Amino acid sequence: MKERIVDGNLVVRAFASDHVGALHGAVCESIDEVAPYETWCHAGYTSEEATEHVGWWIEAREKEAAFYYAVEDAPSGLLLGAAGLSAYSCEHKHAMLGYWIRSSWTRRGIATRAASLVCRAGFEDLGLIRISIMVPSGNRASRRVAEKLGAIKEGVLRRELVLPEGPVDVIVYGLLPEELSMQ
Repeated sequence: MKERIVDGNLVVRAFASDHVGALHGAVCESIDEVAPYETWCHAGYTSEEATEHVGWWIEAREKEAAFYYAVEDAPSGLLLGAAGLSAYSCEHKHAMLGYWIRSSWTRRGIATRAASLVCRAGFEDLGLIRISIMVPSGNRASRRVAEKLGAIKEGVLRRELVLPEGPVDVIVYGLLPEELSMQ
């Protein structure tokens, strides 16, 4: 997949070792909003954890297992969050989409734009025929992003994830290349 994709002032760039400090800062700013839906995000998130996450994303890209991007504001270079594809299956032409945006930059359409860029690259560069998006049922912001992308709600997996609040249902969305809303 492409290493870098630019859309106006928005850049999605493959994670690199120079992202560690910026990732740590973005996660720490966003704990209250992200932690309820992600087990990796928690109070006390450390720079060592950021180093591990960036290292994992770099290694996963090298192995073609996942393709995660830092979402950046081009004028300032500020890391705004992340978006990427994981659980990539070359055989079945399928991957799972994930995304989050730092708290001070939400509600501006950035998650939708970044996710759209990543999905388009997945369909074009990897030849994907399907992208799945699994969203905890209570995460309305992420559900809106999936729907704005053109993804179709396919069902609910009961008690699929154990999050800090306990077991939660997950809404499964499917996105086919012809359904991707061009943001």
